Amino acid sequence: MLRVAAASFSIAFFTFSVSTAQVLPETKVCKPTTSAKLRDANCNQCNTGPLSTRGSFTELVNKVRARRRVFEEVDSRLIEKAVTDSQVADLLKGENLARSLYGSDADFIADGNGSRCLQRDNEFARSRAIAFPCEKIPREGLAVLLTAGQSNISNTGARDPSTKQLYEPHNVFYAFNRFDGKCYIASNPALGTLGDGENVAVRLGDDLIDRKIYKHVLIAPVAISGTYLEEWRPRGGKYFEVLLSAIGGLRDFNLEITAVLWHQGEYNASAFATSRAEDGTKLEITSAMKEAGRLSYIRNYMEIIAGIRAADVQGPIFIATATICGTDPEPIIRSAQMSLPNESLGINAGPDTDRIRGPMRYDGCHMTHDGTNEHAKMWADKLSDYSESQRRIDAHKKP
Repeated sequence: MLRVAAASFSIAFFTFSVSTAQVLPETKVCKPTTSAKLRDANCNQCNTGPLSTRGSFTELVNKVRARRRVFEEVDSRLIEKAVTDSQVADLLKGENLARSLYGSDADFIADGNGSRCLQRDNEFARSRAIAFPCEKIPREGLAVLLTAGQSNISNTGARDPSTKQLYEPHNVFYAFNRFDGKCYIASNPALGTLGDGENVAVRLGDDLIDRKIYKHVLIAPVAISGTYLEEWRPRGGKYFEVLLSAIGGLRDFNLEITAVLWHQGEYNASAFATSRAEDGTKLEITSAMKEAGRLSYIRNYMEIIAGIRAADVQGPIFIATATICGTDPEPIIRSAQMSLPNESLGINAGPDTDRIRGPMRYDGCHMTHDGTNEHAKMWADKLSDYSESQRRIDAHKKP
C-alpha cells in the first residue's frame, strides 16, 4: 500500500532571493504567442483569471499562497549553498539562463507571469467513455495515481500494429477527468490529458492489478505535451493550477492522491542535446550553462514538489529519468533528475525511460505499442518495489 513518506515538507539540503515571481499570480495580461513561434498549441483559450471556480480549487490556491515561504527556502538552500562559480550564479538570476537556452521564447516560458491557457476536453473520447460515480469507487486497497509531465505520459502511445487498435484494459479500474470533475471506467485515450493515442497509465493500471499490488486503481492524468518544467512551477508557471484542479476535484469525493508519477525532461534536455534554442538560435553551451541548467532544473522540480506538499498531498512522488526525444540521452538533465530522490522528503526514483530506445519509439521520441508496454512495466516495477519496502518497514515495527 502506498502511504505517506514525509508528513511535512522541509528542504534539508539546498533562497535564491532574486526570484520575485508571485505564487499563483493573478495574471492581468494574456500573451499566448512569442516572436519565435506559437507556443500555446495545447490551449484553446487564454485566460487572465483562475483555472476553476470550484470551492475546493480556490481553497487549495489560497493554501499554497499562504505557504509561499517554502518556495523561498527552496531557492536559498539550493543556490546559496551550492553555487561558488560567479558565472553560474549570474545565469541563475532572473531570466538569464532562460534567455541563454530558449532564445526569444524565454519570456513566455520562464518570466514568472505566463498566461493561463485553458485546454479543451476530448469530447469524442468522453462521449464513448463509461461514467462511474466517484463516490462508489471501492476504497479498500485503492491506489490513486496522479500522472503528470509531458507527452510520454499523456496520450501519445501508438496503436497495436497488428490490430490497429488502442490498448484496452482487461481489468476494471477507474479514471478521473479533471475537465469535468467526474470519474469513468479507465480506457484509451485517457481522459484528463490530451491526444488520441495510448496512455501508459491505462496499461499500468492493468499491470498493478494483475500483480496484486493493489486491488483497485484510479488514475488521474494531467500531463501536457511539449511543456518545460518551468511551466509547471507554482510561481508563475501556466500549469500548476492544473495540478490543483485535479487534487481539489478528487477531494470533492474524499479521494486522496496516494502517489504522483512525473515523467518530464525531454523539452528541457533539447537545448543541451541539440545546441539550439527552440527558436532555432545556435547555442554555444558553456560549462557554466550546463551547471546552471542542472541546478535550475533541480530547483524547479523542488519548487513543484514544495507546491504539491503545500497542497497537503503527502504520498510519495516518483520522478522518472527521461531526456530522449530524437536525441541521445542528455547527461545534464539526467544528472539533475537522478539527484532528486530523497527518502526523507518522500521523493523516489521513477523508471529510467531513456532505456526505451530504437524500435520502441516510433519517431525517436514517443512510444510504440510495445514501448508503452515496457514503459508501464517499468513504472509497475517501481511501485511494486516501493510497496514491498513499506511492507518490510511495517513488519519491522510490529512487536
